[in-house]
Amino acid sequence: MSVNHQHNDTIESLRDSLKYFGTADYLVFIAMLLSCTVVGLYFGYEDYKKKKQVLNLRRGSEAIDYLVGGRNMKIFPVAMSLVASCISGIALLGTSTEIYLYGYQYSFILIGYLIAAYVLHHTVIPIFHELQITSAYEYLQLRFDKKVRLFGSVMFSLSTLLWMPIAIYVPALAFSQTTGMDVHMITPVVMFICIFYTCLGGIKAVVWTDVIQIMIMYGTLILINVKGTFEAGGLSVVIERNIESGRLAMPDFNIDPTIRISFWTMVIGGSFFRTYMGINQSMIQRFMALKNVHVARKCQMTYMAGILILNLMCYYNGLLLYATYHDCDPLTTKLAKAKDQIMPLYVTRILKNLPGLSGLFIAGVFSASLSSLSTALNSFSAVVLEDFCKPYMKNEISEKMSAIIMRATVLIVGIIAVALVYVVQHMGSVLQLAMTIPSICFGPMLGVYIIGILIPWIDKRATLYGALTGCVAMIAFISKVQTEVAMGNITYPMKPVSVEGCTYEFNAVNITNNHAPPDRDFFHLSFMYYTLLGSTIVILSSVVYSLIFGFHDPSDVDLRLLAPFIRKYFVVDLDVKEQEMIKFVNGKNPQKIEYDENE
Repeated sequence: MSVNHQHNDTIESLRDSLKYFGTADYLVFIAMLLSCTVVGLYFGYEDYKKKKQVLNLRRGSEAIDYLVGGRNMKIFPVAMSLVASCISGIALLGTSTEIYLYGYQYSFILIGYLIAAYVLHHTVIPIFHELQITSAYEYLQLRFDKKVRLFGSVMFSLSTLLWMPIAIYVPALAFSQTTGMDVHMITPVVMFICIFYTCLGGIKAVVWTDVIQIMIMYGTLILINVKGTFEAGGLSVVIERNIESGRLAMPDFNIDPTIRISFWTMVIGGSFFRTYMGINQSMIQRFMALKNVHVARKCQMTYMAGILILNLMCYYNGLLLYATYHDCDPLTTKLAKAKDQIMPLYVTRILKNLPGLSGLFIAGVFSASLSSLSTALNSFSAVVLEDFCKPYMKNEISEKMSAIIMRATVLIVGIIAVALVYVVQHMGSVLQLAMTIPSICFGPMLGVYIIGILIPWIDKRATLYGALTGCVAMIAFISKVQTEVAMGNITYPMKPVSVEGCTYEFNAVNITNNHAPPDRDFFHLSFMYYTLLGSTIVILSSVVYSLIFGFHDPSDVDLRLLAPFIRKYFVVDLDVKEQEMIKFVNGKNPQKIEYDENE
């Protein structure tokens, strides 16, 4: 139904008046980009100087320094880097929009974060530190064989390529909303700077630029939280308006898995999603940049504190959005052309008269995305070198060739990601998109790791067939879901909005959907369950294949490849060496497991 309100201001004039980016804003934004560039130059020069001084480099030091910083980085910068790379621009803009449109139920994913952190603390961190490996997928060759490792590496590469264009698009969207500049003029510039400092400085540059960027993010969010609360009329007004609209409500304990967001979808689905995110290359690479398992666990706790605080500030921004637009929804009036432009629109509104602060917000969004992109690029180069090149080269790769492969990977992948932005901009809400599309890979990979770490009875052949089955099933499922979404057959009820208080002229169609569709089938499954679905398919199908091919003898599995808390159940007649191995949990004297390259 079309609505026409007559007021003095038109929607076009108001939209144009909000596209203001002054000199001070540009200076703040450019200062952030320059700081990243300088850090890249500094660590690139330091590495060059170090190589000039040390003539007899140990074999593989080029890769170790570039990818894991010589395994001797400090807790605080690595923890802040983990926070920065997990909180991309998608989270800064997408989660606030999520709360505005669908309510505060999404915040219960923080319980999923804590459950996942507990699981990783007692399984993945001790295992990987004992193995002393650079690629998370090297574990798969140790536990299974080269084919399963290749599957893992391909899945990571595919999911990263699917996710990166979304991460580039988000800050460009915010910049476009604020300045009026075209999205496709901005994305190549963002990626060029990211490629530049990632190529030059490796993991050290990535980590220290992340520290700068996370501080900008914290500053930006604190500023918006404080100024936004003041502009809305105080905390009591923010809470009252959100309670009245149903956005701030008691947890929805309905167990129906087709409900888009409920307490159980966020806690159960969120736990599986965050567990996979903790096992992927980007996270493992940072934990391996630390000295030992004790330091890595302390880093994880610091990281969890940082990410919980940052997420809570993002969620509160969503409440501020509704408190401000409670009687004039910018989506209905088309003041915001897309869902993920609401937050930039809001920030421009409250910070417009404060020179430099809009620039700080844009710098914060760009910082969030740059940190995540640089992490993804650095991790991608690790996987290409360790999983696609080294295992298939007859001769050992030289230091110079390692450097060329890693830096060329960063450049090529960056260019591909920029090109894919043209596809992403037509695919809907970035938060749901970022969790939906890569789940083609997330679920199957988590299933493989669960088998590897917890189920020693399943062998390499059953695992590989199960992983391929899960991958094919998830491709078919998500393709069907995306088709149904595009056709408008899958919709979700949004919280109520109003345009009664608008003071400008608009003529728009009411886009809100406040009624759940009558027929809900399997394809309406909440997107938060996709990772759980994929991993479950892999595990169950692997068990079926094991029934066909025969189960594996658990005694043939090296105990260091299993979770520490289950090792004792598979040990008979311990000798001294095995006792020391079981006690590894203290992080002392790790020894790398050797494997047959021909497996």
